[in-house]
Amino acid sequence: MSWQSWVVPAGVSNWAARRSRYLTVFDDSGGTWEAAQAQSSGYNAGEILSRVKTSTQAVLRAEAAFERDGVEFAAPQYRWPVLAGLLEVATRDGELKVLDFGGSLGSLYWQHRKFFTGLKVSWGVVEQPEFVAVGKDLDQSSIDFFSSVTESLESVTPNVVLLSSVLQYLPNPEQTLRELLATPADTVILDRTPISTATSNVPCLQVVPQHIYAGSYPAWIFSETWLRNQLAGWEIVAEFDGIEPAGQTKNGINFSWDGLIVRRKAND
Repeated sequence: MSWQSWVVPAGVSNWAARRSRYLTVFDDSGGTWEAAQAQSSGYNAGEILSRVKTSTQAVLRAEAAFERDGVEFAAPQYRWPVLAGLLEVATRDGELKVLDFGGSLGSLYWQHRKFFTGLKVSWGVVEQPEFVAVGKDLDQSSIDFFSSVTESLESVTPNVVLLSSVLQYLPNPEQTLRELLATPADTVILDRTPISTATSNVPCLQVVPQHIYAGSYPAWIFSETWLRNQLAGWEIVAEFDGIEPAGQTKNGINFSWDGLIVRRKAND
């Protein structure tokens, strides 16, 4: 699933530093994913799911424009680069078949649904079992929910894979990315992904401010070189900024929240 993440910008002002206790901390002092996992307190998954469900119900009742990370928004805030990538696929193929990995209860679908009018759209969310159960219980006719990529491929052949603020929370992102790149989809859209110029991926303990919810969990800051190596055989057709400000780990590694649209090369 996705979590809302506020990070400390590099070179913060004194005013911003005084506010740092309200911001998410990325502690990379542990050195390994296992160390970060051992230090993490986890998070109240039931509370988060309850918040996302309540917010999604408000969207379905037209009481909110969209929800993100369990927060309701009264006015639209479109992710134009993501939407452009999706509509380009729909225009090229005559239909849009999305594999939304870690897509919560369909947040991005509901956020951009007005632009899908008149299009042939199938939208499959791959999520944790608890989210899948709630998603099906909400009876969202526009979205299907699956517990694994394999299960989703039994129902629909995607032409685009969507990853929004999820890859960094996986213990083995390389394996998952390899699985997703092996699907029939010839376009992959990554959004809200932390990337640095470090030579290797940096495991961190992400500590969430109390005013959001009490919790900490392991997260990766990806090496740009590593990510581009994973995408060998794919053409990067667009790069764009995420919605979060640039950040810095506790040991001083600068990173930004970025997005990519990649397309499988024709000879692969």
